[in-house]
Amino acid sequence: MEKCLKQCLVYFSVFIVSLFVTFVRPAFADLFPLGETFEVSRFSDEHIQLLEPSDTGNRPSLIYEGGDLFLGTGNLQEGFETPWGAVWQPQLWVFGTLRTALHYFDNGARPSSAEWATRLSLFANLQLTHTEKLIIGIRPLDRNAFNRFTRVQLNSDFGSSKFEANADIRTFFFEGDVGSLFPGLDKKGTGAIDYGFSVGRQALTFQNAIMINETVDSVGVVRNNIRFAGISGLRSTALYGWGELNRANARLNRSADMFGFFNSIDTPKHTFNIDMIFINDDQPTGDSVNFGVAAIQRLGHFNTAFRINTSFEPGANSPKAGTGTIFSSEVSWTPYRSDDIAYVNAFIVDGNYTQAGREPIVGGALGGLGVLFASPGVGNFLSELNNFTTDVAGLVVGYEAFWENHRRSLTLEIASRKDISDRGTGFDDVAFGFEFRQRLAHRVQFQLDASYSVLEKRNDGSTIRTEIRYQF
Repeated sequence: MEKCLKQCLVYFSVFIVSLFVTFVRPAFADLFPLGETFEVSRFSDEHIQLLEPSDTGNRPSLIYEGGDLFLGTGNLQEGFETPWGAVWQPQLWVFGTLRTALHYFDNGARPSSAEWATRLSLFANLQLTHTEKLIIGIRPLDRNAFNRFTRVQLNSDFGSSKFEANADIRTFFFEGDVGSLFPGLDKKGTGAIDYGFSVGRQALTFQNAIMINETVDSVGVVRNNIRFAGISGLRSTALYGWGELNRANARLNRSADMFGFFNSIDTPKHTFNIDMIFINDDQPTGDSVNFGVAAIQRLGHFNTAFRINTSFEPGANSPKAGTGTIFSSEVSWTPYRSDDIAYVNAFIVDGNYTQAGREPIVGGALGGLGVLFASPGVGNFLSELNNFTTDVAGLVVGYEAFWENHRRSLTLEIASRKDISDRGTGFDDVAFGFEFRQRLAHRVQFQLDASYSVLEKRNDGSTIRTEIRYQF
């Protein structure tokens, strides 16, 4: 274990040294971009007439629009005043996304999967004001599990084709601001009642999904713009969750309550996040504490984020919760004269780190660090590399290029993970892959992914996937 940790520290040291070298020789950050380039010039001294609204393109209408139109022009409706003093201008917008994908997936650890899967997300947004809204969402063609999507099965290892129709509510919450909802409580606008709140079934993602990435029945209260010396803004959120919590093993935990406290601190040069979650489980080996800190800033030519997240299970480690710490870094930059993004992400895990909660179809804690660690969330297509975090270190190097004013993009990525446990029961893996996206029409996008994985002590893996995404 000590030897492996020393090796990983050497890798991190080399990487950090390279950053300082780049500050001295900024040309390293200005490599010729792969994507579309443009000349960088000063603002023109000539008057340039703005386009008329009719010349800026067609407005993307939604499935249904009641009240003011989404991104519409003209006068806003007058609305009405509520008995408690708030002025509401109700608007009901219904919209959605249809994703249908044909794929072949073989990660070398389980039988291969070949299928045509479909996912439909529908939402209704009742907008009362700019701060008060009620949102409800359903996914009528899947049941929130890898093997429970509406699909045409092309091999027999994962059962037969199925139509997974349902009306399960996946999103249902109301959010607002106390000061906006009840303006009569502070007619002069000088009181400290501007507290935001949200209650219902809502998505929670903190620490770049390393701490939690789940939809939970919860209520939260947030206070913005708290100021101290040297701090331009502090946002603090207190949250309580009581249902729909899937733990680190992606299984629903009905006997657990979640308590969270999340903070975002803006300073002139940095943004710091300090977050914590405590889960009280009535069952044995279910209690857990998660704590995470992050520093996000620009260093020279680089956008950087450094995070430390730890999980603690008071009893013995279990599939629900474990004890461990993950150290991660994210570094990216934009080559000169382009919108391309080059990125290098690294991580090292000591112990058995577990998330406080994760949605069953989104994978583990490493999904936000690289495409090859992420699951697309449609059908039996998991991440190309194992994305769980027990005594492992890894590195992700990638490049995303853009063309045609971002209508076309290509991401190239190499990712690896190395077992650093004393037991030597893990595996050392590396994968290569790409992700190509092309706009086909105003709301239609085509995507093509492929990868090849070299896996220790197992057969090599390979994947290919095509997807059509229609937003309406």
